[in-house]
Order: sequence, then structure tokens, then C-alpha cells
Amino acid sequence: MRKNLLLICLLCISGALFAQDSTRTVSYERKNDVLIDPIFLIAAPALNASYERILNADYGVGVHALLGLGAMDEIVQISPYARMYLGQRYASGFFLEAFFPITSSEEYEESFEKENTPSTRETTFGFGVGMGGKWVLKKNIIFEIGGGVGRRLFYDGPNEPLVGKWMLGVGYKF
Repeated sequence: MRKNLLLICLLCISGALFAQDSTRTVSYERKNDVLIDPIFLIAAPALNASYERILNADYGVGVHALLGLGAMDEIVQISPYARMYLGQRYASGFFLEAFFPITSSEEYEESFEKENTPSTRETTFGFGVGMGGKWVLKKNIIFEIGGGVGRRLFYDGPNEPLVGKWMLGVGYKF
């Protein structure tokens, strides 16, 4: 009887030891994210889209594009960015980012005359910082909300030297 009891105890202890030693391997093969902002597309009419390449669990790089459509076709902004994720999950949760906006817009001269005022297209670049959050839902659907503010460098035009970057996006991880 003692031998049977000893054998059962040894089996339970060894089973518990092996149960604690299990390693869970999760594959993070999907390293590309594509997002679009549907609200901005409907309300503004402008295309606000983003692509991100995940480097590892904590960092990612990408490009954000804001392209005016219809009446807002004078706005074009391309912003490469680098992100640092601060969440516990792989490349999701709260993030901080640095971005470099390249903005091309038409500058209109203000005039009180009835004649058409000439416009010029000016391209500038700058530096900005932002923050936000990204969540990966079921079936690799992504939801992201974030924004940032930057300053145009070496800009002396009539418009404000500040630029913004925002995303209330839905996308897919592939």
C-alpha cells in the first residue's frame, strides 16, 4: 500500500513539474498592417491611409498618407514614421511615434480685388511626435486611434507652420 501511495505521489509531482514547464510558441508571421480612416474619407473627402511594417514586439516603421479628394485636392501629406509600442502584447497597445511630414499644398494669396489670385504649390518637410493606441481584434482586424502634431521646418509661407497627423482607422494585418 505504501509503495502504491509513493508511486501515485511521484506521478503527481512529475506531472506537475512537466505541466509548469510547457512553453507556448506563438507565431508572429503577420508583420504588415494596412489601415484606412473611413470617417475622414466620408466627411472630408480625403484618403487617410497608413502602412506599417512590424520590426519586433516593440518597434515598427511605416508611412502615413493624407491625399485630398475633390474640393480638398490641394492637400497632400506623406509622413514616414517610427513607432515604439509600450503594451504587453506583440506590437499593439499604447504607442509613441516620431514622424517626418512631407507636405505639399497650394498657397493662396489673400486679396480684396475681384480678380483671381494666383496660387503657388509649396512642398515642405518637418518633424513631429504623436501617440495613440492599436488593438488587434479577431481574424487579424486592426483598430487604431492616434494623432500627433509637427512643425514645418524652414517654412515662411502665409499658412500656419504646424501640421497634424491623425488616424481613426480600421485595417487588416497580413
